[in-house]
Amino acid sequence: MGYVTNVATNKNRILNHIGMIKEKAALLDASVVKEERLCRAGHIELQLTDKCTLNCSNCHFRDLGDHTFSFDWLDRIVKNIRPSAITLAGGGEPTIYSRFNDAVLKLAEIPRVKLGLITNGTVIPKGEWVKHISWIRVSVYSVENGMYSGRIPQFLDVVINNIQWYLRESNIPNVGIHFLFYRKNMSDILSFSKRMYFRFKDDKKNFGRVHIQFKPAFIMARPTQLTPELHKENVELLPDYDQIRSTLSEFENEFSKDESFKVFLETQSNFSIFNQLSNGYLDELINITRVRDFPLKKNEKNRCYVCLAYQLIDPNGFIYPCLTLAEHRLKEFSLGHISELPNSPVEKLNKFYTASTECCNKIFCRNWSQNEVVKENIDKPLKIDIPKDNFF
Repeated sequence: MGYVTNVATNKNRILNHIGMIKEKAALLDASVVKEERLCRAGHIELQLTDKCTLNCSNCHFRDLGDHTFSFDWLDRIVKNIRPSAITLAGGGEPTIYSRFNDAVLKLAEIPRVKLGLITNGTVIPKGEWVKHISWIRVSVYSVENGMYSGRIPQFLDVVINNIQWYLRESNIPNVGIHFLFYRKNMSDILSFSKRMYFRFKDDKKNFGRVHIQFKPAFIMARPTQLTPELHKENVELLPDYDQIRSTLSEFENEFSKDESFKVFLETQSNFSIFNQLSNGYLDELINITRVRDFPLKKNEKNRCYVCLAYQLIDPNGFIYPCLTLAEHRLKEFSLGHISELPNSPVEKLNKFYTASTECCNKIFCRNWSQNEVVKENIDKPLKIDIPKDNFF
C-alpha cells in the first residue's frame, strides 16, 4: 500500500500521541496545574509567514497582511512545546521565510522530531534543510482564465519541475502532490493525473515515493455566522453529482486501457475520495454552510482529546489548539502567545478540552473522526492498525 492510503489518510495515526493525551487529560480532570506538561504538544503546524508568491482566489489566508514569525520564538518550540512532529505550512508560503533553512535546522534540534513541509512549490530554498524533512506536499492548482493562482501560467511548469527536483535530487522519503479541485476545474483532474503518472512512471528508482492527494476546495465558515449568500457560494464552489459521476466514468475508461495507471492511483493516491463524494460525502460538504438554528445540540459530557495533542501557531505567534477555529485567526480561539510560555493558560485549554466552542460538533469539527478514535481508546484500547507516524 502507498503512503497516502496506508499512512497519510489513516485517522488512527493520532494514537501515536495517546500517552500524552491521557496525561494531559488526567491533569485537567484533576485540576492539577503542571505548566511544563500542559504547554506541550505532539504535533504542531507552524505558519512561518503570511507572505506568498501566489494570489489564489480561494485561499483562506488571503489578504491577511505580511506577518512573519519571529525567529527568536523558535526557542519556545524547542524548549517548551517539544513536539514529536512539525508541519511547516501556510499562512503564506513557508519557503520564502527569510531564514527558512536556519529555522528547519533549529527545529531539527528537538530530539526525535519529524518535520514535514506543505508548499506551493514555486521556490526551493538553498541549504541543508532537505536532509531533515520526512515528507513534502506540493500544492498544484489549475490554470484558469489564463492565470495560475493569480500569476503567470508558466508557474505551473515551474511547480512541476520543482516536484521533479524533490523526487530525483532530494532524499525526502515521501513527495506528495496536492491537487485542489472545485466545480470549475473538474475537467482537469484526469489530465493532471495522467500528466503526473507519465512524467514519473519510468523513474523506477523514485516512482514509489511520489503520491497524489486530491482535496475538495471548501468555504471557510463560522457556524454562528452562516448566511444564505455564503451557502450559495459554497454550493457553487463545490462540484455537482453529474461532474463527479462523469469524472469517475472517465477514469474507468482510462483504467481499462492502462492497468498500471489504475494501480498507481489506487495505491499512491486518495482517488477513493471521488467514490466517497458520489456516495454522500458531497452532501456533507454542502450542508456545512446550510443555515441552521444555533447553538447545535451537543453532548455535555463530550471531550476534545485532539486539542491536547495538536497546536497550530500562526505568524503572529498565537497558539491555537483547534485546526477548525485556527483558520479564523481570532485571539479568543487561541491559548495565548508563544512568548508567554511556559505559562500554560489552563482555563483556556480546558474550554477546548470540554468541547465548549462553537465548532465542537460533528458538522463543523475537522478532527471529529480522530477524536472519536481517541475516545474509543481511552478506557478500552482497540486492536487496530496504528501507523508509526506522528502527523495527523
